[in-house]
Formats: sequence, C-alpha cells, structure tokens
Amino acid sequence: MFQRLTPSQALEILKICTPRSFSSKELVVQHGSKSTEMLILLSGRLAVTAPDRTVLTYLTPITSVGEMGVITGQPRSANVVVAEQASAFVLSRIKFEVLIKKFPDIGFVIYRNIIQTLSTRLGSTNDQLADCQREISELRSTVAG
Repeated sequence: MFQRLTPSQALEILKICTPRSFSSKELVVQHGSKSTEMLILLSGRLAVTAPDRTVLTYLTPITSVGEMGVITGQPRSANVVVAEQASAFVLSRIKFEVLIKKFPDIGFVIYRNIIQTLSTRLGSTNDQLADCQREISELRSTVAG
C-alpha cells in the first residue's frame, strides 16, 4: 500500500500513526464491524478467518490490514486474530482522509498501489476458484463412474 512513496511522503503517514501491541489470540478485527482504522503489521503474525473461524490466510510483517474498509467505508469482511504476539502502526480513517486531502500526491500513490494489490488478489482468487471447479468436476466424474 505504501510502496513508491518518497521518504518525505512516508514520514507524513508515520506522523499520523499510533504504535500498538497485540497479545496472542487477541481479536483485532471482527467480521461485520465498522471500519474505523487500519493496521500496518510490523512484527508477529495475524490469522484472517471467516465468520465460522476457518483460517483463510496468515499475514506477516509489512502487510496492511483493514485498508479496504477504511477506504470504502464498508464493514469488515473477515475476522483478524493475533496468531503470534504482534505490533503494528494503527492509522485511523479520519486521519487518513485528512492526510489524503492535504497531500493528494500521497493519495494517488496509495490508491494506485491498492489497485495493484486488488488485481493480484483477484488473480489469485480466480486461480483458486478454477482449482476448486476442477476438483468438483473430478469428484463428479468419480461419483458418476
């Protein structure tokens, strides 16, 4: 999300972040809750889970969490639980919006990076969906045979 920012632009973002530590098994984000802040994971590991607590993926340092909700205002799409003690920078939605208004060039870089991230995630999801469809077809063939 913050790739290709100049050092001075990155410093502007760091100025509005608050450091925070999280204990193992702590619920960081709850599915369906309001998106009021995002995290930049600095250390530790987070588990992203579905509402039924199925682990969807693990997040490692220098990953952002909650950026989509902060930008779109939509409720959280998953739970995020601390898998290993973690530390992060917390960036509030309000402070982020003020920063983007004050420094539109920072917003341009961040939004471009988000589009790239979403494109990559969509490609990965499409690949996973295709794999699932193949498995379903193979299972149907096996059951029919």
